[in-house]
Amino acid sequence: MSKKSSTTRNRIALFFLGLWFLVFSSFPGAQAETISDDAGREVEIPSPCERIVSLSPATTEIVFSLSLGEKLVGVTTYCNYPEEAKKKEKVGTINEISLEKVVELQPDLVLASSLTPPNVVERLESLGITVFVLDPHNISEVIEGIEKVAIISGAEDKGKELKEAMEEEIREVRDKVSHLSPEERPTVFHLLWHDPLWTAGKDTFVNEFITIAGGQNAFADLSGYVIVDLEELIRRNPDIITVVEDHGEEGSLSYQFLLSDSRLKVVNAIQNHKVFPVDSDIVSRSSARVVDAVRIFASIIHPEIFGEYEYQS
Repeated sequence: MSKKSSTTRNRIALFFLGLWFLVFSSFPGAQAETISDDAGREVEIPSPCERIVSLSPATTEIVFSLSLGEKLVGVTTYCNYPEEAKKKEKVGTINEISLEKVVELQPDLVLASSLTPPNVVERLESLGITVFVLDPHNISEVIEGIEKVAIISGAEDKGKELKEAMEEEIREVRDKVSHLSPEERPTVFHLLWHDPLWTAGKDTFVNEFITIAGGQNAFADLSGYVIVDLEELIRRNPDIITVVEDHGEEGSLSYQFLLSDSRLKVVNAIQNHKVFPVDSDIVSRSSARVVDAVRIFASIIHPEIFGEYEYQS
């Protein structure tokens, strides 16, 4: 065979090899998977990830709820649940992230939240690190976010299983209170802080918890997290008061305020000993534990249906 003939054959072979690659790569299965995050970004996920960094307590809880704790290589100093989260490498606080530490951990995926500074997300992306932002505003969006994290991290089966379990829990609570009339649904005031009085109105997770659990938010006419007057609280006279308890030194200050302020003695909730502390982490984190939060409010509002509530500090 002549040298010229051999060269021609090689060129033909290379042409068909290139053509085959072009055709093959046009199939959907060969493309990098794209998933939209809660920041409205299309995020390319080329393959299941093996190393995850979480930049919020809620996303850390989601990773563990999907049984992916072994893939989690970095968390924030506020990531305290489950217990194993405390043992992970720390990359900073929720809004002060050490980019150097994140890069050093060589993550395939960084899970961020709405509290993650935008410049951190942009900088990590510029370094070629995949960042997925979660910012749910209700329970359905929490479940949807968990599903997406499951897909990203190669835990689709576990994600579907968890989704179904969470939806079943919520459905069970709804069904048990569906027969109640408006008069049988107590009004609930949720106190986040006492000086000034911070509460949750509509368009909040707390409002959703109260409603699903068979109660009525005493300040459902207001939107978001708002400050209210003491006089207005007294005028609305809620049947039940829930108050967040933090894990720090000031955890019970708001609870003590409710019990000790003489002006509140006329409120039904105070008179009838219906003031209940609730774990701030459970009722404020948009993770799989939103189901636990619904159960907590259900037991507080309707102990005759769900059993007596027991606060565990």
